[in-house]
Parts: sequence; C-alpha cells; structure tokens
Amino acid sequence: MIGLLFSPLGRYILIGGVVFMALAGVYFKIRADAVEDMKAKAQADIIERTKNALDAASAVNLNPERLRESDGHRRD
Repeated sequence: MIGLLFSPLGRYILIGGVVFMALAGVYFKIRADAVEDMKAKAQADIIERTKNALDAASAVNLNPERLRESDGHRRD
C-alpha cells in the first residue's frame, strides 16, 4: 500500500482525490450560500408583504357614519 503512494500512479490518484475533494467543497459551499440567500430573500418578501398589509389596513376608514354616504353609483 505504501509502495503505491510513492509510485507515479499512486501520486496521480492522490492528486486526483485532492482535486476532487477541493471541487466538492467549493460546490457545497456555493450551494449552501445560494440556499441561505434564497431563504433571506423569502424572509424579506414576507416582511415587506406584511408591512404593506398593515399599512393598507390602517388606511381603512372605519367610521360607521360612512355607511350612509353615496358611493356615486345609482341603485334601485
């Protein structure tokens, strides 16, 4: 086994393994960052929608006297 590591073929296998592990590490790091970015954007969208809904709800006039106001449409 030790003799294989010191042979030219063993060195190529070892270098290939190191390169493969490095590329796999980079791939998984990029993937984890992309997932985290996607979650952050979704959370920001939820916060923005909630803020817009609260702003719209607070803009509603709930005065009961407005029930008798004309809305400009003619009805029978």
